[in-house]
Amino acid sequence: MTYVTDTIKRNEIAQKIQQALDRRQPTNYRIIVDEEAITEDSDWYQIVVRTENDVRDNDFYFTLAEVEQELHDADPNGREYLLVPALTD
Repeated sequence: MTYVTDTIKRNEIAQKIQQALDRRQPTNYRIIVDEEAITEDSDWYQIVVRTENDVRDNDFYFTLAEVEQELHDADPNGREYLLVPALTD
């Protein structure tokens, strides 16, 4: 697993994921992509996501699962996307 160091590629990935998240945001909080924490390994991208106050409820996990599936289905190369929850500082 290696960090995506190409800034343009990293920004494109982050924007695509944030847009997918924004279409499904839970009503009481916002899930945010950490643009600095995107890694790739073979056909997988792993992307760190956060919420303010570290909210983790059913809506949070349901949203992550839906977005992962949407991104995989829309990827012409069949890449997998894993949205990884992280604690805020």
